[in-house]
Amino acid sequence: MAIHDPSTGPSATAPAPSNPAASAERAMAPRSTPRASWLRAGAAAPPARRQRRPWVRLLVALTSSTALLLTAALVAAAAIVPPIGARRTAREAAQQEVASQLGTDERIVARTFASQRRWTDMWRESFGVVVATNRRLLYVGAPPTPLLRPREDGPTELLVESYPYDAAFTLEPRTLVRGSVRGLVLRTPTAQVDFIVDDGSWTSAVRVSQAAAAARQAVTRDEEALTATTRAPAPPAERYESYIVQRGETLTGLARRFRSSPDVLRQLNQLSTDEIKVGQRLRVPMVEVDTLP
Repeated sequence: MAIHDPSTGPSATAPAPSNPAASAERAMAPRSTPRASWLRAGAAAPPARRQRRPWVRLLVALTSSTALLLTAALVAAAAIVPPIGARRTAREAAQQEVASQLGTDERIVARTFASQRRWTDMWRESFGVVVATNRRLLYVGAPPTPLLRPREDGPTELLVESYPYDAAFTLEPRTLVRGSVRGLVLRTPTAQVDFIVDDGSWTSAVRVSQAAAAARQAVTRDEEALTATTRAPAPPAERYESYIVQRGETLTGLARRFRSSPDVLRQLNQLSTDEIKVGQRLRVPMVEVDTLP
């Protein structure tokens, strides 16, 4: 009886010989994408992404911009608006410093609370007090709280500005921002300083301005009186006459015209400076008509 060997019979399938070229070709063939498979299988494509309407996109953009602006406004407000209690603390420290700054026989005539905004402080408000004494105008203010680091414990560093009445300056109550902010404007030959005053302190600010103006006028009168007593008398002249200043004329030019000197004309007319005005009547030496230039 013959034994059938499946491995040698005609039904046995021999393994196909490997073909390297065919394998490489199959590996390099692009794979079909899911969309291509869906198309071949007859399946429906996935739904397209719905586009937002223009007004929806605009609303989203505006909302984002508003959030950014609101955040920036909050940061700016935190930097500009002083902390709670900073005004009261600064004013108390300023008044104590004013008391220590007063000299012998110096007394306060008028005072008012004021504040300043300097670019060196990033326009943050510093609070203080403006004082008119019988000798000078004085401002003492506390600088604003630092932004990046808290102020160290200890005495507060105060800003002290002093303007003696014999110095050249003016102090006037003015409107700093039309319809909203008023204050005192101090002008010197080289600079201008603005002191912000709230409505509750406006009356006292006007009194400070008036007191400073009256004190400066008194100092000017005293200086003129002292100069008049120490000034040498004008040299005698044969005759004097009155002359009315015309436009464009100066004291030096008139002195040259009337064969004199500016010092003589100042002595004749009790002038403290060489400044003269149009229409002012001066006493001048009489000069013959034929000798005038």
